[in-house]
Amino acid sequence: MKMQLIKKLFVLISLLVFQHSVLESVLAQGVSQIDSSEHVEAQLVAETEHAVPGGSLWLALRLDHMENWHTYWMNPGDAGKPTEITWQLPVGLEAGEIVWPVPERFELPADLVDFGYTDEIFLLTEVSIPATFSATSLQISAEVQWLECEDICIPGGASVSLDIPVSSNAQTVTDSRWVQGFDSVRNNLPREDIVLDSMFSISGEEINLLVQATESIFEDAESITFIPDTHRVLDYISDQNITAQLSSLQLNQKAHSRALREPPDRMGGLLIVGQADGDVVTYQVEAVPEGVTMAALDGLFPLTSGNSGSDMSLFTVFLFAMFGGLILNLMPCVFPVLSLKVMSLASNSGAPIREQQLHGVAYAAGVILSFLTLAGVLLSLQAGGALIGWGFQLQSPWFVAALVFLFFLMGLAMSGVVEIGAGIMGVGSELADKDGYSGSFFTGVLASVVASPCTAPFMGAALGFAFTQTLPVALTVFFALGLGMSLPFLLISFIPALANMLPRPGHWMLTFRQFLAFPLYATAVWLLWVLGRQTGVDAMALVTFSCVLIGVAAWLYQRQSQSNWRYLEVTLIVGCIVSVITVLNSSMLQTQQATATVAAGESYEVYSDARLAELRGNGQAVFVNMTASWCITCLVNERIALSSDTVTEAMADKQVTYLKGDWTNNDPVITAVLKRYEISGVPLYLMYPADPNLPAEMLPQILTEGIILDALERI
Repeated sequence: MKMQLIKKLFVLISLLVFQHSVLESVLAQGVSQIDSSEHVEAQLVAETEHAVPGGSLWLALRLDHMENWHTYWMNPGDAGKPTEITWQLPVGLEAGEIVWPVPERFELPADLVDFGYTDEIFLLTEVSIPATFSATSLQISAEVQWLECEDICIPGGASVSLDIPVSSNAQTVTDSRWVQGFDSVRNNLPREDIVLDSMFSISGEEINLLVQATESIFEDAESITFIPDTHRVLDYISDQNITAQLSSLQLNQKAHSRALREPPDRMGGLLIVGQADGDVVTYQVEAVPEGVTMAALDGLFPLTSGNSGSDMSLFTVFLFAMFGGLILNLMPCVFPVLSLKVMSLASNSGAPIREQQLHGVAYAAGVILSFLTLAGVLLSLQAGGALIGWGFQLQSPWFVAALVFLFFLMGLAMSGVVEIGAGIMGVGSELADKDGYSGSFFTGVLASVVASPCTAPFMGAALGFAFTQTLPVALTVFFALGLGMSLPFLLISFIPALANMLPRPGHWMLTFRQFLAFPLYATAVWLLWVLGRQTGVDAMALVTFSCVLIGVAAWLYQRQSQSNWRYLEVTLIVGCIVSVITVLNSSMLQTQQATATVAAGESYEVYSDARLAELRGNGQAVFVNMTASWCITCLVNERIALSSDTVTEAMADKQVTYLKGDWTNNDPVITAVLKRYEISGVPLYLMYPADPNLPAEMLPQILTEGIILDALERI
């Protein structure tokens, strides 16, 4: 009996020794024992089989949840608590922050929303090991606390530990048992190669988030969800209204009541984009309040002193807008229309004073009402999330085509091919009737539409101010803009001495009227060129052929045949008009996606936020030109100043890189840059010094060689 008892004790002791040795072996391979709460298992694991002094060791807290139970993300949502890890590390070691996997969204009773994890997840942490670490193993332990929830929530926790050998061999070996767990987290982390420029604002009870990427990351998006990393900013249960186009995104969602009382100074989170091919890509969002310089782009876009329109008084802005409108009368894009008004004033110089005044008021009403209408549409679209700016209507090919038809038809009328009526053109001798006043009003409308893409001196700051203010203040600025543009004709209409300086009506008016047809034809040709830049040569040819149809219809209309062919002529006229209208809705008039190519011999590169950030990071001086084909001011500046040999050589001597952004078509990247500088439209010229810590200098909107050379001397 004693011998049997001794044998049993010997076997028991052997088993205990074997179990202990196996346990030590397991611990030595970088995995701890499993510690469980009621519904969650916890375990500490290492990515590699040993640690290396002077390097880092990736650890993971592995949590395995029972079915229907979950723990929480860094922002738990309406109810919950994020998992916490308290480390006990050897002296000299430092643990980083938890690398959180992308969470799930849980909708709970009572309209509550939580963010967290189910099934098996890995919470990663990087531990830095000093080069002087001399022990043969790392003994790491941690106290973990969490909240595990299903229909009810229960506090949970575990004590986990790990003993991993230390080796001087720099070639670490990955532990195959945990490769999938570590990779599953890393493969779904936010992409770091895409820069997101983000800002937010609070309007009423909603938060508006604007995101601008350096690439077209939303082009193939089928679903987009934003999960904030900060509690009590958004009302999670409310709908997310998202509008995305290529590289830009606008999100509107009801704000949390606390955010309305205490507006946050940041809003971060994850933007989860489901692609058409089934892939899910995550991006990190770090948004600041609208109007604040974006730190995410390393200080690329701070405003220099005096650039911000928001620092000016309303009276100053009113004067700026009025002077800007006044100068618009000198812009080449407006001249063809204003010449019609000059002719009507000359023909009306002998009319009664009251008649002249009414024509001046009608013209001013057309200008002011057009600017107010255009501003109201623009502000409404911007409030709805559209990334557009001043001159946005000429970014629509159908609108450009419609202007081509209008100017061509006006040219035919001025040439005498067709008489449309004195009231439409605002010319002729019957200026006292209703049609004459309508003609003055229409001339003001047309002048405003053509002038809107131009940005005259003083206008930039005024428009930038307007687009950051309330609707009544913004409309006041645009009223001043229209008043300034119509002011010369108002003065002529109300001051007889000025009206008497105009030439008297006579036969010269017929010759002058025919001459004015050629600037109108030239304007139509310029608009055709703009259309070609937007849509390609095929669409340009289609619109040109439509002008031929307009000419045919005008010719048939002018014939006024009384023969038996008149019904056929009317049918042909209607057919031509219908064909022209159909062209405006043609699929050929679709904006072509711009390609980042530069013609041979050009001295500039295509603008992108990423390229600017790269150049600035390398200590490179940069000149940025934001332009558009329909912006006459931009084209004149490029021809006179930017393309000169003197400026090109000076930029080369100063080693300045020239970046050019084309806003002919709507480009959210350029729109975002304009918005940062509180400018509503092109042109925008920025001179960045070589020192990346210094802001850009915003140059005037009317350039000369001297202005650019002086700016180059200051960098």
